[in-house]
Amino acid sequence: MKKSLLLVTMCVLAVSISFAQLPSVKFGLQGNFGSINVAEPMKSVYGPGYGGGAHLDITLAILSLRISGDYITFAPDNGKYQEALAKLTGSAASMFSIDGGRINIMSGNVNLKWAILPLPIVTPYMTGGIGLANISVKDATIKMNGIEQGTIAGVKGETKTAFNVGAGVDLKIGITLYIEGKYTWIMTEGETSTYIPISVGITF
Repeated sequence: MKKSLLLVTMCVLAVSISFAQLPSVKFGLQGNFGSINVAEPMKSVYGPGYGGGAHLDITLAILSLRISGDYITFAPDNGKYQEALAKLTGSAASMFSIDGGRINIMSGNVNLKWAILPLPIVTPYMTGGIGLANISVKDATIKMNGIEQGTIAGVKGETKTAFNVGAGVDLKIGITLYIEGKYTWIMTEGETSTYIPISVGITF
C-alpha cells in the first residue's frame, strides 16, 4: 500500500513538473513604424514608413520564439522627390509633380528572444532571426508643368531571405505591452536593402 501510494505520488509529481515546463503560446498584434535606406539620389526622398502585423510567442523560461508576419509601406516625400529631380535635370523643383513610387514590404520572420534581465514587470531583451521578405516598388509618374514626361519603372514583388537583429522591452501588466527595434537586411540582387522597423505591440 505504501509502495503504491509512493508510486502514485511520484507520477503526479512528474506530470506536474512536465506541465510546468511546457512552453506557453500567446498571440499578439503590433503596429510598425520605421525608416528605409535606399540608394542615392533617392536616399533623402523616403521618410518614415508605417504598417502592422501579428505574432505568436512561444515562451519557456528566459528564452522564447516569436513567429511574426508584418507589413510596412514607405511613401516618397513629394517635395524631396521634386528636389532630387531638379538636381538631376537642372530645372526648378516646382516644375515637377510626382505620383506613385511607394515601397511596400511584407515579411515573415522567426526570431529568438532572450530576456537579458527577467524582472517581474519590465523585461529588456535581445532578439535576432531569419525570415522572408517581399519588397516591391510602385511605378512613379513624372509630370513637368502638368505634362507627363514619363514613368520611372517600379519593381515587382520579389521575395528574398531576410535577417534581423535588435532589442526590445516587455511591460507585463496582465497582458504584455512591448516596444522593439530591429535592424533588417533583405538580400536583394546587387545592393542589399536595409530598413529599421520599430514595433509597438501587445501580447494577450
